[in-house]
Formats: sequence, structure tokens, C-alpha cells
Amino acid sequence: MKPALVVLPLLLLTACTSGGGDDDPKAAYVAQATKVCEVAKTDADALPRPTGAADLKSFVDNTVAIAKRAQGELAALTPPEADAAELRSKVLDPFAALVTEGEAYAKKVEAAGTDQAELLPLIAAQPKPDNIDLDYLRSYGLGVCADAISG
Repeated sequence: MKPALVVLPLLLLTACTSGGGDDDPKAAYVAQATKVCEVAKTDADALPRPTGAADLKSFVDNTVAIAKRAQGELAALTPPEADAAELRSKVLDPFAALVTEGEAYAKKVEAAGTDQAELLPLIAAQPKPDNIDLDYLRSYGLGVCADAISG
């Protein structure tokens, strides 16, 4: 099962200037954020999927690391001033919260070890990107990020 957190980072979210010029801050931002999402998705897709309880910790740790890196890269981008508040409230802040939730989740998985009875409810309670506005991402031109998040 592919945790939503895997995609999420992916989700979102290294700077690349293709697709936009300096005279179009939104196009430049979209190009940069899209590159972050593409790299994160590629990295997450390359992770070996856990085949048992012993593999889960590594998978979750690597997934969270990818999400955290993507979140940091997205947060470091300068969004167009006119869109900054909305991007922050609909995407960036919820993504940061998801990474924090993912880090807490990783600690729970680590504490559970390979105990199936403890891991089963954790798998069902994995962090999900429900607070990230995927429709807004698509309408903003970040469909790659929305698709990466939604899996």
C-alpha cells in the first residue's frame, strides 16, 4: 500500500526556470514548484515498497525525508506577491503540517517495531493530505503537484 504521505511530498512541492521568465513571476514560480514535485515523485516512486513489517520503518522514514525536503524547497521559493497568502494557506502551511504529522507517524512506526498488532492500526491511520487544496493547485497550474499528492 502506498501511503498518501509518499505522494504528498511528492507532492509539492529545485528551482528550475523553464516555462517562465523573470517578467512573469507566476510562471517562474509554477515552473520551480513543478520541478520540486517531479523530483519528489521520482524519488518516492523509486523507493522499494515494504513487503513486510520489517520494511515499513525504512519506507516511512524515507518517505518522510522526501516530503520534508520537498516542503523545505517549496517554502524557500518566492511565490508571486499577489498569490503568496493564498498559496500559504491552501498549500504550503498544510504541507508543512503534513510533514510534521509524518514525522510523528514515523516515530510511532519505529516504536511499534515489527509488532503486527501495533502496526496494523498505524497503517490505517497514516497521514493524508486532506488539508491541501488540490483543486486550487490544479487551477494555479500545479497539476503535477496535485496529481503527485493525490496518488
